[in-house]
Amino acid sequence: MKYVDALTDISVADVKVDLMRTAYDNEDALLNSFDPRVVLVWTVLFMIIPWLFYDTLPLAILLAAAFALAALSQVSKYLLALLLFGQVTNVGFFVVLVPLIGGAMRAVGHLGDNAGRVVEGVTTGDVSVFAETGTIVAAAVGRGIHTATTSQEVGIDAVGALVPFFLKLTIISVISLAVFSAMSPQKLSKGMLRLGVPRQLTFAIAYGYRMMPLLVEEYHALINSFRLRSKVPEKQGLFRWRYFSYLLTLSVKAFYPLIFNVAKRSRVTVEAMETKGFSRSLGDERSQALRTEGMMVRTRDVTFVFGSLLFVAAVWVFT
Repeated sequence: MKYVDALTDISVADVKVDLMRTAYDNEDALLNSFDPRVVLVWTVLFMIIPWLFYDTLPLAILLAAAFALAALSQVSKYLLALLLFGQVTNVGFFVVLVPLIGGAMRAVGHLGDNAGRVVEGVTTGDVSVFAETGTIVAAAVGRGIHTATTSQEVGIDAVGALVPFFLKLTIISVISLAVFSAMSPQKLSKGMLRLGVPRQLTFAIAYGYRMMPLLVEEYHALINSFRLRSKVPEKQGLFRWRYFSYLLTLSVKAFYPLIFNVAKRSRVTVEAMETKGFSRSLGDERSQALRTEGMMVRTRDVTFVFGSLLFVAAVWVFT
């Protein structure tokens, strides 16, 4: 499925296929064709480089290059959409939510300051209190709108100042998605093992990658089993709150059996690994050499790293 089609065609099956491709292998991805050690070192390097730029233009160019790399690495469209949604909501928080909250608090504060006058007029039977109430409410609304518009101008200025920071975080996030979505768990664990990472940690990372699609599949099966044994609310209520409450209840009920199954599967995995001598092989250099044999830094790996550095140097010089 193309990235454009994801805007209109979305299904649980597509999400599971993306997770399976991410968790098991992605042979067509660009970064998957390089030596994993080179890719990991390149990733650390390019998590530092964005912080060396302060202007918006070079950061925007680096972001475009990061998205191009993500497309070549066939990053999941749903992960990219989630990332972009997070950045848009961060901007919206400063531009929309903060002014609304500030204006509402100013209006409520004005009403609270003048509530005593209204209560006193009602208790004394003064008829003019109704006209005064309208004046107070109108003044509160006016002050709230004025505070909201002023806060929005300040929020827009704050967003303008924070745009380089948001761009840097987005570049790092997109690069991380591209790297960890492109490389298979086996290649990732081998690269980390050759770089000196303890084998226990590399096994935990590879095992977590392998377990992720299985957990999603099992969780989906549990949800379907609970739906077959339960009844959907006949009246969905205002804004379908009863239906959403029903889905939330099913999600919580399916979570506990999933945790139990994960614990049981983990115990079986530990017993199987110990039967094959996993603990004994942790400190054996021959076992490590056997697992990482065939790894070699080739010309294309060096070309990729130096080409990336030349691109960054060109952005630094010409922008």
